[in-house]
Amino acid sequence: MPTEKTTAWILLRGLAREHGHWGNFLDLFKQAFPKDDVLPIDLPGSGEFLDERSPKSMGEIFTFVRAKAIERARSQSQFKLLTVSLGGMVAMEWMNQRPEDLSGAVLINTSAKSLSPLYHRMRWQVWSKFGKMLATQSAKERERQIIEIIMNSEEARAKALPPWIKLAIERPISYLNFTNQLLAAAFFDGLQKPVNLPVLLLNGLGDRLVDPSCSTVLHDKWGWPIERHAWAGHDLPWDDAAWTVQKIVAWNSSAERHVSEVSI
Repeated sequence: MPTEKTTAWILLRGLAREHGHWGNFLDLFKQAFPKDDVLPIDLPGSGEFLDERSPKSMGEIFTFVRAKAIERARSQSQFKLLTVSLGGMVAMEWMNQRPEDLSGAVLINTSAKSLSPLYHRMRWQVWSKFGKMLATQSAKERERQIIEIIMNSEEARAKALPPWIKLAIERPISYLNFTNQLLAAAFFDGLQKPVNLPVLLLNGLGDRLVDPSCSTVLHDKWGWPIERHAWAGHDLPWDDAAWTVQKIVAWNSSAERHVSEVSI
């Protein structure tokens, strides 16, 4: 009798972020998917892999992440991806190279060079703030500036600041790895051809880092369903964790029903 496949959710954060930056969202997500494995994996150069040199290409970052996913998941696992920003680019590269690994993907506030201009992928309004943030030596002040850009909820900002300062002090990403991740993101073209895979786009209309149009053009190009949050910013899992989980659960149920109907 064949072994029933289990689902392993691979969770990927964005630029210079790591598993610790998921915060309480992680527990909420695990509660929503109690039968599934939930595996946050850090990008090379971040978090657990702080001492690794981050590659400058999305292809190499994907190779690293995939190897870690295979290493940590049960042998019979099928992968679903939950990703934010740069993590969404890794997801699209995964679709480019090994779509057969995947049974679904959720992409939150991500973008691709082939579909969106630079000033949308990082909104021109934050360029000066971004430069000021990089020049800031104080971990507390730097994280405060980051949070103000990527979160819109005052409650989320207040809750995020203490643990994010702690992470910045205990596991600071190097400027080299930050730059390499930024270059990999900047030059990532995006998905190369359609994939037969359920994909959900989640988009915060209040995103002040990445223009919401970047998700819209992905929706228009590939026909992926999109859910738009009226006011949330770039870090949707912090701004409205309950809404984010709710949308993923509803999409996942619909996708699994579709797969079951096709299999009959």
